[in-house]
Amino acid sequence: MYPVVAPIIKIDQQRCLTPFACKRCIQTCPTAVFGVFETKMVRMEETDKYEPGTFRLRVIYRDKCSGCNQCVEVCPEDALSVTMPSEVPA
Repeated sequence: MYPVVAPIIKIDQQRCLTPFACKRCIQTCPTAVFGVFETKMVRMEETDKYEPGTFRLRVIYRDKCSGCNQCVEVCPEDALSVTMPSEVPA
């Protein structure tokens, strides 16, 4: 049996500041690789999804990534990159 080698997905958090407001990569990804997590919580207040830095995009299921690059193509901030294992120098 061959080991499963998943693509390397990098997120530039300095560019992806409002992922919950954008959600383009999440909606486009056919294998649901991404998730968004709240980083700023105030008791009894709703978190503003348009406030930069209140949510962060994370790769949850990297092993499910097919390397289709649809997330990279739709990202308006150019914050994503996907590198296939064969493209990674040894």
